[in-house]
Amino acid sequence: MLNLDSCRNVLVVGYGVSGKSAYEFLKKRGLNVSVYDDRDEEIPDRVADAQCRDFDVVIKSPSIPFMSHNCHSVIKEANEAAIPVLSTFDVFRIYNQNAKIIAVTGTNGKSTTTALICHIMRKAGFSAEMGGNIGVPYFDMPEAEWYVLEMSSYELASSQYLGFEIACVLNIEPDHLAFHGNLASYTSAKHKVLEHAKFRFISYEDKITMARYASGENVVTISTQNEPNSDIYVCENAIFNNFTNRIAVNLSVFPNLPGKHNHQNIAFAYAICKHLGLKSREIINHISSFVPLPHRLNTVRKIDDVVFVNDSKATNPGAAARALATFVGYKIYWLVGGRSKKVDPMPYIKDYISGVQKIYLFGESMDEFEGIFEGIKKTVRCQTMMTAINMAYKDAKLDSVAAVVLLSPMCASFDQFESFEHRGNEFVRIVQELD
Repeated sequence: MLNLDSCRNVLVVGYGVSGKSAYEFLKKRGLNVSVYDDRDEEIPDRVADAQCRDFDVVIKSPSIPFMSHNCHSVIKEANEAAIPVLSTFDVFRIYNQNAKIIAVTGTNGKSTTTALICHIMRKAGFSAEMGGNIGVPYFDMPEAEWYVLEMSSYELASSQYLGFEIACVLNIEPDHLAFHGNLASYTSAKHKVLEHAKFRFISYEDKITMARYASGENVVTISTQNEPNSDIYVCENAIFNNFTNRIAVNLSVFPNLPGKHNHQNIAFAYAICKHLGLKSREIINHISSFVPLPHRLNTVRKIDDVVFVNDSKATNPGAAARALATFVGYKIYWLVGGRSKKVDPMPYIKDYISGVQKIYLFGESMDEFEGIFEGIKKTVRCQTMMTAINMAYKDAKLDSVAAVVLLSPMCASFDQFESFEHRGNEFVRIVQELD
């Protein structure tokens, strides 16, 4: 590993949450750190024209593109000058070489599974902290014996110093294809956690991952579709453990984690915590006290028979499909919009769209989704999310049975909002102000 403390001049590219945290950490260690960022904002130690030859190492924030089809000019210059380019995770690993890390990745469910594992471990007495893509930068985590990290495909693709005690891939569906170039590249990034882990937990339904890793050593397979050939599997409302040949978890006792998508999150958390030596009863008790993360199928309010649900974190069709599946039996008034991921949603939502009454479109993807849903479901062009909420509520009130106004936008937020959190918070604010 590179000895960063011996580097005289360090350049951090990208001053977002991760880049800022890395900058502050390295400054505290006494390194001479400069920052390059494309945004027109006031940034400490900023260099307007980064000359990579003036630096010993470049630290790349996760979202900075670095591949051949989209490489940022500063990263390209560093590569041409043979200047080492490290990820923020690489920096964390350099200074925490003996850390025991549980890495969680996948297209959907990463944050909830990361938080759930860490919650169970802490309740069971482990010294554990969580961070990474979940919103807590590596350098902001307190010192601990165990770190439970949500690993994004961005970070994995560009990291060199990977090494995990345990790693899991929950699922892989098309996402972030503009960044990675294609699905194969995105999949390879996700698989890096498995290639550099002592113990691996994978989904039985993920055929590509199964084909590559199921026959390897120290692999646990987890099915959510009643597959008894897997090591852990979900059947109706129960998790079965094939290692003990009995029901391990009754899923109906967790109203705090509704929906089949959460069954997978629970199953992975259960399997990993069993591997750590916890008893099933202990795991169940700790899952019961888990408080779900915001913006993930959170019920915001109920007005008469209309339920308002904030699922702003659903930024791709696979995540939205999981939300629709959760509300089978309801009349769904679905809010969709934002910056499209350019993935056809129909293969994901076709089995659940029958309950959708209308689709309320907002943001820059309106034309795209209007064309996709033409002849399938009635769409309403709303421009803004506020208009979509008000129109959906007006229509939902006319139903005599249970109705849900569902924000599960299937898109990134960056056309009208700063983040999915900002979008979700605005949804909550608007709903709370309804008469």
